[in-house]
Amino acid sequence: MAGRDVKLSLLTYGLHYGGGVFEGLRAYDTPWGRSVFRLADHMRRFQESARFLQLNLDYEHGELCEAVKAVVQANGAHADYIRPLAFFGHTSSLGLDLKGVPAHVAIITVHMGSYIGDRQASEGMDVIISSWEKPSNRATSLTAKICGNYVNSMLAKHEATMAGADEAIMLNNNGTVAEGTGENIFIVRQGRLITPDLASCVLEGVTRDTVLQLARSAGYQTEERPITRGELMVADEVFMTGTAAEIVPVRTINGVPVEDGRPGPLTIQLQRLYHDAARGEDERFIDWLCLVESDQLELIRV
Repeated sequence: MAGRDVKLSLLTYGLHYGGGVFEGLRAYDTPWGRSVFRLADHMRRFQESARFLQLNLDYEHGELCEAVKAVVQANGAHADYIRPLAFFGHTSSLGLDLKGVPAHVAIITVHMGSYIGDRQASEGMDVIISSWEKPSNRATSLTAKICGNYVNSMLAKHEATMAGADEAIMLNNNGTVAEGTGENIFIVRQGRLITPDLASCVLEGVTRDTVLQLARSAGYQTEERPITRGELMVADEVFMTGTAAEIVPVRTINGVPVEDGRPGPLTIQLQRLYHDAARGEDERFIDWLCLVESDQLELIRV
């Protein structure tokens, strides 16, 4: 069904209160055809997000994965970004009570290309530290991709745009580094790769996990712990990760260059490793691929 054919009631609960969850996935070309990267992991998080919101999806994990593959196949090679969405539907009143409100599930594809920009991906992006604070873990589940949670991200992104920057970094209620508006953040200090832990009010990112695994496979030490603003400002390298963004270097923070203002060696190496893993060019990570139209990967695994 085309997006223009979808009709929603103005009494849709999710429209008024942000009562919904979503995922973001990427499709890539591989030697064996189109593949959705880490499909099973993304749809598992989709289910967990819905469970936190007490949103009944009424579909099993395997059914959701097959639905994503079918939509990608139907929309062709131009559709490189996939957005599963589940939300509370029509309500007979405008109250907050969820009882009796139905749930709807949709899967959308678009052509995204480079989310932040080709220049930023190769040369690095300019970011600011936002005046908007990340909500605390007492306020909501930040490991769930809840639609309403992203109002905060929208404000921070707009603040960055108005300041002439590419992206914003938000701090949490402890004053330590949380994440970007739609990305996790990593720093490199003295050869160690460090990212905020889940207690730092961050999303449990699938790409974040991918980068940690890729770095360990390359022999680097990794840490998940709080990062102070001071550490961020003197880091040897800074980059941000997300399914849409992939891996994007940061070249300045509040106008101050990160090291020499150019992408660092570990950032560049991880970009290459991620590129190869997502496109089936590194057979060590073949299990992260999910082919849309065939099961040829089974021949490679054995």
